[in-house]
Amino acid sequence: MVGCAVIRIRLLFLACLLALVGTVYPAGAEQLVAAISGQVAADDPHEARTGADFQYYDHIFDTLVTRDGFDVTPRLARSWSSQDHKVWSFQIDPAARFSDNRPVTSRDVVYSLCRYQALTRHMGREMLGLTRLTAETGGRVTITLEAPYRLLPSALSLVFIVAAPDGAGEGPLGCDAARVQDTRGSPQQGSGPYIPVPATAGILREQRVLAPSPHCWRDCTVWTRVVLWSAPDARDRLRLLVTGQADIMEDVIPVHLPYITRMKGVTLTELPTDRTLVLTFNLRPTLPDGRPNPAADIRVRQAIALTLDRHVLVERGLEGFAGPAWQLAQPGMEGYLPDRPQTMQPDPARGRALLAEAGFANGLDLPLLLPMTRITDRPRVADALAGMLRAIGITLTITPVPAAESRARVAAGDFQMMFAGLGLTAGSAMEGYAAVAGAAEKDSISNPSGYRNALLDNLLSQARGAEPAAIPGLTRQATAILDTDLPMIPLMHIRDLVAHRAGLSLHARDTARAFGRIASPAVADAGGTTITGP
Repeated sequence: MVGCAVIRIRLLFLACLLALVGTVYPAGAEQLVAAISGQVAADDPHEARTGADFQYYDHIFDTLVTRDGFDVTPRLARSWSSQDHKVWSFQIDPAARFSDNRPVTSRDVVYSLCRYQALTRHMGREMLGLTRLTAETGGRVTITLEAPYRLLPSALSLVFIVAAPDGAGEGPLGCDAARVQDTRGSPQQGSGPYIPVPATAGILREQRVLAPSPHCWRDCTVWTRVVLWSAPDARDRLRLLVTGQADIMEDVIPVHLPYITRMKGVTLTELPTDRTLVLTFNLRPTLPDGRPNPAADIRVRQAIALTLDRHVLVERGLEGFAGPAWQLAQPGMEGYLPDRPQTMQPDPARGRALLAEAGFANGLDLPLLLPMTRITDRPRVADALAGMLRAIGITLTITPVPAAESRARVAAGDFQMMFAGLGLTAGSAMEGYAAVAGAAEKDSISNPSGYRNALLDNLLSQARGAEPAAIPGLTRQATAILDTDLPMIPLMHIRDLVAHRAGLSLHARDTARAFGRIASPAVADAGGTTITGP
């Protein structure tokens, strides 16, 4: 009854809002305002972790390459090559300029990669395996890795290039790690089409404001001002759109679709996505307060897996606007297993028997964390999951938490179950497994379980240098290990729907959603599927 009352209140809110507004009016011809679902949590571009972090910093900084679907295309680097996937060469575009009009040099690239590795190592992660970086004359950068890594260019699409300061230090990686730590969180110079506007009395706490770079060299903007307005609640994003305070509303939720399609002057555009919602577990044997951790028992995780109905989760949680996930990869991605079962009959009787074997014949209370991020803030999916698990005697306590708090709780091991989100940036199943279950991301927000398996790590290491023909076999072996150990369960592949003024065009080729780069007042849409309301 409480749930029904909440739904009626939400419907009444939407009906009243539409009755009062009816037509969406432009937020301003010279500025672009995007109501975004995430909150920028990282205060340094080389510590970006969430979708909102990358969304914000991608306006200010360039990367060596950018994505076009699951391929990579030039950005700062106009070409790259490798004979063995271990030593790589990148040629910097001589036209590239920082916002102060300094040219982007090979020294800047070397410093940025060194800085990135130093800060990620400080966070307990090892992503790229850099052993030597060389800035050569003529704008060439040579990168030497510990081991072959075929998808290095894709990985570098997430590393922002900043201007190297005087006295950055030397060494095989081109910087002094101790000096880098001293610069953490300090302003960095970028070569992107925007510069950040300092917070003033006229800027809300929820807003990040950007102005055009005075020396833009590519993706130059028609907007004199871009505002990223953080509104995690979809009702707030909708209010900003229909009242004309925002031009774009990202992450439209299914319950709003019937109303948005009736609005005059609003277009719905589906953008490219590689995102998967995952249910992950804390595998540490004890919790911070000393109590035994039920989720560490494989029989508890097996019972949950046997009770899930992904199709029902999609229908009830997102009204069908997602795809059930039986593996991390989607069709067209490297390592997608087409013969993997696409359905499973839930077996709650077997689930109850497993819980009884684990000592929970009388039921079990489990908390479920919902980090307030773009992918994981899915309360209706959590409610649907809770309904399923009640059938085997598990009672879920659902707790939404800010993204920063979720990271702190993961570091402390202070959770039992959690929604986690994953974007397969390189379009590779094995890269996804490395993120959610590999040693490099252990105890991070993408692999919060604390899971470690030497056999899996060996397969992941092989996959980094393997040719494409070997990937399906390696993926099958890795999938079998994860099916057995169950550190996480893929739930659904998220679709990416954006509502915006009909006069805007969104030409996205990647998933960063840097709206200041991809939005224009043009009529033709160069990317995405557009659905226009009547």
